[in-house]
Amino acid sequence: MRHIKLDRQTAQVKQFVLSLSIDPEGSILELKGEPVLRVLPVVEQVQAVDKAKLKAAILRRRDESRSLNDEWQAVDREAWQHQS
Repeated sequence: MRHIKLDRQTAQVKQFVLSLSIDPEGSILELKGEPVLRVLPVVEQVQAVDKAKLKAAILRRRDESRSLNDEWQAVDREAWQHQS
């Protein structure tokens, strides 16, 4: 990873960078509506994984995926039935 020293940049650049909101998931800078750069905060300490939250998120995503697959299969069956 490349380190860029802000103390060597102009006052405007420093002010802009320091004005960015600090989001734990990072920020994406866009130009003309297109993403060009992702800014991630420096993590000072390793956060412990909340196993219960992780398991709940995985199970929720699995259920969402199953539901979506069921919807697509129903639409697919219907489309094939109309062609016969």
